[in-house]
Amino acid sequence: MRGHRTRRHARRVHRACIGASLLFADAIVAEAATCPLAQPAFCETFEQGPAPAWDRGRGVELSRTHFSATRYAPSLSTGDGVTFWVWEAEFGLIPEEPPPCRADVTGLLMPTRDTLVCDPSPPIQSRYLMTAVGSQNYGSNAYRIRQPFDFANRTGRIVFDTDLASNFLLGYTSVVVSEDPSPAPTWDVNGRGPNPRNGVVVVFLGSPIEVHDVRDHAMTDLPGTSSEVPRQRGHLSRVELRLSTTQLEVLTSEPSADGVTFGPLVSRRVDTFATPLPFTRAYVSLIAHNHATWKYGITFGGLPRPLRSWNTYWDNIGFDGPVLPGTREYEVPASGVPHTFTTTDEFPPGVVNVIEHPGLSLGYVIPDGVGALGDPLVFRAVSLRHATRARLVFNGYYQGYDIDGIRLGTGRLRWQLNGHPAHERAFTPGEVAMLDSPGQTGGYNHAIDVPLSELVDGDNMLRFGTLHISSGYPNAVTNLDLLLDTDPAFLFDDGFDGR
Repeated sequence: MRGHRTRRHARRVHRACIGASLLFADAIVAEAATCPLAQPAFCETFEQGPAPAWDRGRGVELSRTHFSATRYAPSLSTGDGVTFWVWEAEFGLIPEEPPPCRADVTGLLMPTRDTLVCDPSPPIQSRYLMTAVGSQNYGSNAYRIRQPFDFANRTGRIVFDTDLASNFLLGYTSVVVSEDPSPAPTWDVNGRGPNPRNGVVVVFLGSPIEVHDVRDHAMTDLPGTSSEVPRQRGHLSRVELRLSTTQLEVLTSEPSADGVTFGPLVSRRVDTFATPLPFTRAYVSLIAHNHATWKYGITFGGLPRPLRSWNTYWDNIGFDGPVLPGTREYEVPASGVPHTFTTTDEFPPGVVNVIEHPGLSLGYVIPDGVGALGDPLVFRAVSLRHATRARLVFNGYYQGYDIDGIRLGTGRLRWQLNGHPAHERAFTPGEVAMLDSPGQTGGYNHAIDVPLSELVDGDNMLRFGTLHISSGYPNAVTNLDLLLDTDPAFLFDDGFDGR
């Protein structure tokens, strides 16, 4: 268990033989010296190394009690017989990057090895997180902190260290603060979503920093600009977001020579919202983006051959505020279906290279039609003890296609829990408008309330389908979590605290 809890929340460590899917987002607080916060509500420094086997999930070596990890590609996500397919990542082609993580990490990295806690190195002299995004054509890896962030009646502070160096056509980073626990509140330079329902999106794409205000899925680009953001590939800068319902300020430091000592924070951009944010309790997601490294690595990256992945480095992630009771969370693993893809490229000039890329499909195809439901997806070892609310959180991908473009029309999403009658969900006006905006490709961030009465202690079976949503690209779901809010009066009486 990483870090230290506050005295108020230090009664027990949540450890148990809990199966592959129990996720309890407890408030994890590190020593104040490790995160630049006077009163951290959450802080992860990675100094304890990779998470133990019992505490791993889709985030590979990340603690699943701290983070929900997702992978997403918004462009033709289910074409060519694959479903949210991700190929191999790599180290070492960009010479300025840190060395390849650890001595035991060698070769190419499949999606099951793309999120690693690395040993100290000369440019980052403490343990840190490396995330490698292999999804091509606007792919992203998102890491949502399971602990909620509360900034009611105050200016909240979100901090992290990261490599801010970016390339417009290779890769970059962003941070999303969203009202819902959005699984992949992604963004790309071509405008594709899926957008969160409500949130603030901060994109570090060189200079200026971009800021977007999202209300009911509609994204507005805020008109402000930032000063030049210092950055150096392979070196961490300290970043701080100061957020209230009326204003956002973004501060960064100069790149650190050793990843441990940082210069002063400098305000790079300040934005005032036209109307106050409609929420004060939110979820923080850190996102690494791959625009199209394989396509542009030679032409726009100056590299000797195409680049398989965009690698991002993170450390000392935290935020301040009240320590809120987290949700008890369970996840469906990625489908992990092997599939290969062959590329043919010329490099150096006159030399043709045919390369077969191994990869994995990560999502689940769902059928369309009256009464049609897909194969069951299972949340294992669920505990309903003291649960007060349940939500299904996942990405959906539906390309209803009409003669004049992508349209949902009378389409419905259908879902069924544990053999109960299936529910039909219409799309909200905001969701429909998002899909109809230029650049959107059919992806959604869903957070759907479900009846507690339809859940059971133990394994829970979930099935999906659609009605009147059909096109040449299969409908699909991915990145599935079950979130249970629990009565805070029983925060330490959930049956999984090793008593």
